[in-house]
Amino acid sequence: MFRFKIRLNCKCVTSLAIRCAFIVRFKHQANPFFEIHLKPDPRHNDLFHHELKDPMRIITLMILLLAGLLLWTPDLSFERLKAFYETPQSELIKSEESVIFSEDQPSSLDNAPTLVLIHGVGASLQTWDEWTRTLKPHMRVVRFDLPGMGLSSGPSSEDYSDPAEIKRFEQFLKLKKIDHFILAGHDLGARLAWIYAQTHAEQVSHLVLLSPLVFNKDNFERLNAPNSTSGGAPIELPFYASLMRFTLPKWAVKIWLEDVYSDSSVITEQTLSRYHDMLLAPDVRKHLIERLSQIKTLDPAQLAQSIHIPTLVLWGEEDLITPIQQLSFFEKAIPGVKTVSFKNTGHAIQEENAPDSAQALLSFLKNPQSSELESKSGNNASAKPN
Repeated sequence: MFRFKIRLNCKCVTSLAIRCAFIVRFKHQANPFFEIHLKPDPRHNDLFHHELKDPMRIITLMILLLAGLLLWTPDLSFERLKAFYETPQSELIKSEESVIFSEDQPSSLDNAPTLVLIHGVGASLQTWDEWTRTLKPHMRVVRFDLPGMGLSSGPSSEDYSDPAEIKRFEQFLKLKKIDHFILAGHDLGARLAWIYAQTHAEQVSHLVLLSPLVFNKDNFERLNAPNSTSGGAPIELPFYASLMRFTLPKWAVKIWLEDVYSDSSVITEQTLSRYHDMLLAPDVRKHLIERLSQIKTLDPAQLAQSIHIPTLVLWGEEDLITPIQQLSFFEKAIPGVKTVSFKNTGHAIQEENAPDSAQALLSFLKNPQSSELESKSGNNASAKPN
């Protein structure tokens, strides 16, 4: 999306070239072969004598240096990203620990309810674009980038525990003067929304959870085992996750999105560029790795705590990140919960199946006690009352 010119340090490259003069000779005999003779600059014999004894060492070093230059992915400029992604409804809100990038979309209705949206890991407030377009005629829509993601700066404490996240969310709502609202979240955002609703039921009129990140597949299987009492285990990161801080080419982001979406053919270039841009926002990768290293699976005892407010849970049946089998925990933990699953839909329900999922929310708000929730496309969604 953005084009940048990378200015290499030609001084060091030129210095290396001067110190190592290559004399390449081709000899064509019965069996042609290729020889490389390295002639060190006599002015630097002492410094490079040992290294030049082994030509392959120099070649390998040059290849690694070139690969590093090609794969190195620097952060993008905040100013450029802000200029491209901000809208007339965008605002920067300074909290105690960070500066929050948010968007407040008013409704055309008088006295419209307020909907607060929380995105998930690796995403940004733009993940709710289609929902906002569909829902803004019916309600005020407030969305924001979690600290350390998107265009929000990371928290000074670098504390990403659930209590710290909830405290920062409380501060955001206070600064926005929002005290009664509908709360919806996806992935990590759904986890935070659920925890917040447990302790702030007087503020949340309705709770909507999309593919909540509570435990990963391995933790879920352990927790689902007979007589299992495990919980609170950290969600393990793959060994290569730390490399993301230094290199994150667009094709790597596309591979990740292919797991997020059920149908990779619907991943547009615009969507791919947006995710790539936001992951390259200043310090986002550093904060993302730190946040993921601190996320823990929730204890089953905590899952059992009841929420006595109308709750809707939405899930994609082809979700590879948080498999739909985990839905059974929420059906047991939340009395009277309404659930809707979407066929041919992966983890990012609000993006891959925005019309049906947004309509499910509107139907739920219209009649939370209904045993059936309507969908625009009945063959793509199935509703289930608890």
